[in-house]
Amino acid sequence: MGGHHDNLLKDPAIEEWIWMRQNTHRYFKINRRTAPALLMMGLAIPAATLYFAISTQDKVDLKPKVKTEWAQAYSES
Repeated sequence: MGGHHDNLLKDPAIEEWIWMRQNTHRYFKINRRTAPALLMMGLAIPAATLYFAISTQDKVDLKPKVKTEWAQAYSES
């Protein structure tokens, strides 16, 4: 069943990519190339999400429209 995968061929490029992916914390440095992405993911996206959540609060009706019909149908039986 599980295990015994020693007979599979391993691609060295894939193995290296997996190792680098698992160890990105060792090689990440903030520089001119990574700073814009870091600011975008760390500040801009959360700020936009917060703005959207606050601006649409109490404007969207999330109540089901058939709740009373459903309740009456099951209360009679």
